[in-house]
Amino acid sequence: MKDNWHAERADKWTSYWKDEAHDPSAPYLLTKCLEISGEERKELELDVVEEESIKIMLDGRHLVTLLALPRELRELAAGFLICEGVLKKIEDIRSITVQEDIVFCQSSLDNSELELWTEVRSSGCIGIKSSWEGIESITSKVKMKKEVLLNAIEQIKEQGKIWRRTGGTHSSLICTSEGEIVSFCEDISRACSVDKAAGAALLSGRDLSNCALVTTGRLSGGFDFYHDRILV
Repeated sequence: MKDNWHAERADKWTSYWKDEAHDPSAPYLLTKCLEISGEERKELELDVVEEESIKIMLDGRHLVTLLALPRELRELAAGFLICEGVLKKIEDIRSITVQEDIVFCQSSLDNSELELWTEVRSSGCIGIKSSWEGIESITSKVKMKKEVLLNAIEQIKEQGKIWRRTGGTHSSLICTSEGEIVSFCEDISRACSVDKAAGAALLSGRDLSNCALVTTGRLSGGFDFYHDRILV
């Protein structure tokens, strides 16, 4: 990709990568910018992706506030609750209702069964588990051909429309060992993109034991610490 790729796209507000039409509902804004290169100055209008504070409520309690793109919020909440270990399985979620920037979740457990009642404000890269205690190791015998994984990477490029438009998001997808794409989601936060992809797959009733997670986010200890638990 050339260094001036963004400048070349700046005048294509209604047409961009592969001549795709502009999506007016997408979470980005046309923003005036000043490009500085040496002594040169150039005014540009570029698409800038926009995130919002999203509150997740669990059984009437404020559990967490995440900074995320304001879309796929049911998937975000479901993925967060399961990936963080707040709830053990998707069947523990009775209902998820979205009202603007608040996601109300009801579980089938009583308060005494819930281990975590901690409010954390996070960009999605910080979990609410504070130690490794109680985290079970996971082993998997799932094998995938390299062609499946390479195709999944190509699918991230193909389906990442917000990333292509703005260059400002991470993408995550879940695929089966045969190469079927189970879910795909984008977000500014690498962790939220995983939560959304996981939540979408779980809400659809898919068994993830034969699946792999492919993501553009770096896999630091604090990140895969809570996400790899359901995806292997």
